[in-house]
Amino acid sequence: MIKKIRHAAAACLGAALLALSACGGGAGSSAPSTAPAAAEPPTAVIRATALAATGTSNATVQAPVGSTLTLDGSSSTAAGSISSYLWTVSAKPAGSTAALQNATAATATFVPDVAGNYQFTLQVGANGTTASTVLPVTVTAAVPVVNVDAAVNFAGPVSNRPTQSVSAGSVVTLDGAGSTDANGGAVTLAFTLLSAPSGSTAKLSSTSTTARLTPDVVGTYQVRVRATSLSGLYADAVHTFDVGNLAPTVVVSSSVSTVSASSSLDAPVGSLVSLDGGGSYAPSGSADSSWSVVDKPWGSALTQLINVSPTAISFVPDAAGSYTLQFAVLDRITGASAFHRVTVKAAFGPIAVVSASAAPVAQAGGPSYVAVVGSAITLRGSGSQDPAGGALTYSWTLDTRPAGSTTTLSDAGTATPSFTPDRDGRYSATLTVTNAAGLRAVQSVNVDVGNRPPVVVLDRSQAMVLLGGNITASAASSYSRNNNGTLTYSWALDTRPAGSNASPATTNTATLNLTPDVPGDYYASVTVSDGQVSAVAGVSISVLSATAGTVPLAYKPLLMRFSRSQNKLVVVSANPNQLHLVDPSAGTDLAIALPTAVKALSLSADGRLAGVLYEGSVSLVDVAAGTLLNTTSTNGTQTEVLTANSGIVFVMGQSSGSYGNQPITAINARTGAILGNNGPYYSGYYGVTRGVLSESLGRAYLLPDGYGSTSWTAVNVANGSFPGSTGGTPSSATGDYSMTNPLWLSTDESLLFSARGNYFRTSDLQYLGTLGGPVLSVSHSATAAEAIAIVNAAPNGSYSPQYPEVLKRFTGSLLFPAGDIRLPVIGGTQSYGIAVFHASDDRRVAVVQTGSSDTQASGVQYFLVVR
Repeated sequence: MIKKIRHAAAACLGAALLALSACGGGAGSSAPSTAPAAAEPPTAVIRATALAATGTSNATVQAPVGSTLTLDGSSSTAAGSISSYLWTVSAKPAGSTAALQNATAATATFVPDVAGNYQFTLQVGANGTTASTVLPVTVTAAVPVVNVDAAVNFAGPVSNRPTQSVSAGSVVTLDGAGSTDANGGAVTLAFTLLSAPSGSTAKLSSTSTTARLTPDVVGTYQVRVRATSLSGLYADAVHTFDVGNLAPTVVVSSSVSTVSASSSLDAPVGSLVSLDGGGSYAPSGSADSSWSVVDKPWGSALTQLINVSPTAISFVPDAAGSYTLQFAVLDRITGASAFHRVTVKAAFGPIAVVSASAAPVAQAGGPSYVAVVGSAITLRGSGSQDPAGGALTYSWTLDTRPAGSTTTLSDAGTATPSFTPDRDGRYSATLTVTNAAGLRAVQSVNVDVGNRPPVVVLDRSQAMVLLGGNITASAASSYSRNNNGTLTYSWALDTRPAGSNASPATTNTATLNLTPDVPGDYYASVTVSDGQVSAVAGVSISVLSATAGTVPLAYKPLLMRFSRSQNKLVVVSANPNQLHLVDPSAGTDLAIALPTAVKALSLSADGRLAGVLYEGSVSLVDVAAGTLLNTTSTNGTQTEVLTANSGIVFVMGQSSGSYGNQPITAINARTGAILGNNGPYYSGYYGVTRGVLSESLGRAYLLPDGYGSTSWTAVNVANGSFPGSTGGTPSSATGDYSMTNPLWLSTDESLLFSARGNYFRTSDLQYLGTLGGPVLSVSHSATAAEAIAIVNAAPNGSYSPQYPEVLKRFTGSLLFPAGDIRLPVIGGTQSYGIAVFHASDDRRVAVVQTGSSDTQASGVQYFLVVR
């Protein structure tokens, strides 16, 4: 049986060196735009029942040995909803071996086995905070056993209520708060939808005393209400509702702002869609109306509509697929209601790309181009594209010209129009491209004619520091392209968090010197002037509090991966052997029991599946659902598992320390079927093999321990076959580019990193550069254009790695060093980096430990740090 355990505080991660060698990269960059608001803690309440005794956390419950004690925490409250429950036995008599059942549910049970005093603790979590309370229980000697055989058959009375006529779409409410027991006791109500018309999808929602039903098709609905007394006696009342088609008339008009003169509701992703139900009316003349989202595509984050008027809304599709929106109208006088559904099909529209060239001079300054009067300017939109591969039409307009200019565009309906500037100043042109479906995209370009502004060169565009640190940035390398340009500088703090009084130490020098005083986001700009023209650039600064985004972990992590699609850390722990799915945003930890000790862990490229390798077997885990799907034999002692989106796993390597052919075995991990065990990877490597899988390229990159360079072999990730193609680094095994395990892929799978600190192009394994030396963990985000590395802090020649106090940051296409990110002080103690990833929003996720920088230290604490 698989136990699922949820903790109110998110668990976190740390690992020994062996665990680190299996960790992978993720994705991420900036800190939250504002400091998180303080969450209101929940209130924990315990109610207990043992035989006839009841109590709360303010009283002691008495129960006999052998009785079943029910602990109920469902009366706990919070500003939102309770996200987790955790029961523990905080005290019990000597000799007791009894344990709690359902310790992570709202209600737990316990059977005391020894007389004496027990104490139970309930911890509840909500809003990222926790609260706890305790319940003492006194257990007496076992009560006498009475053996009485009795059989009672009871059939409660059924009351059939008169049929009521209602309208489709109306809300039917059943209120049983007045139900009573003839003996004066309390009653429990249960609501059941006995029948509904064919085609109805209506659901009955209920609380302890009320229920609601919204009939959606014409026909007869029956709801049974059962009232049960404390003694088990019950009575039924059956309510029948005859649903007719009595409803007001609904009129819905619609428009898509980026599609002109079109009655279709097809819209490009990212466009503004407007819906208006203002033509609706009710026969009585008095109506209420509302819009709601009924359905949306997988991957859409749409949660709220933009209210334009009482009857009109708008929204922006953020994912391709169908959106279903419903407009409901309620007649206030008659209670009749109706609804109308609108389906909006969103697709990716074309992409407009604009460039320009000038003869004889064309200079780029950000999005603008600089030219001189009389030079012909050619605007180019030929780089525009339609994702579907269809043809595009082009339409250019010259939106802005300097005062007195009479120039016009020639060939405005082509991809490459031109014009000749006749005045100094700014010219703005806009390109609109339209595909065959009528979807449009718009892009503009500015052309500045006259003096060229200075080129502002900053030594950094982003910076991150813990509160109390100092930020510097230099614009000293800026220059002017005008003949007599002598540069002056002016720094300003354009953005700072609420409550901050920070300001630059000096404003008229080339160097910024700033000491932030409040955690949050800052933006410092510098205006560089050559006496004729000015240019502005800036530095984005993220200031972190010492403990913001820090979550403690209750176990030692061994192997780690990060799922960007699920935004969860996937981590293996031992004693017991479990796979934890940790959500750093929600603060939850789902633990999945594993059959034995783990040798290797990998995630599919889409982050929805995990492959877990043991000695001679492998499991497939659904990360999205949080379930173990299947465990099957591998028919070998492999050392690595690579997981495809299809659920196929590729296993390779061998635990025994000898040379020999080591073919890759492909297994359908959902069914256990062996798809092939003669993969073309026969390099006679020694013992342990590690690797990574590129889903986009269909390649497995493999590196045996102790070997000098890596190789790749083609794999079919859809059916588990082996196309036969192979390749390797363009050097000998003992050549210039030696590599060591583990390996990491960039988020776009274009770069391959090794623990040696060097990195290669995945297409041909061509050497591209180095991070400066051996690393313990690497994460590269293509969207953030940065790599974050944990570098071994041990002295040269030391055989025992040491975890560092900082993360090393590298940016740009050439991954130039961009400074250190100091890890936080947690509870007054410096933390040390174990593994690093990028989250789905490109924030940096680090697994750290406190108490020691030693990889094998005991007594350390582990944390998940999100920045």
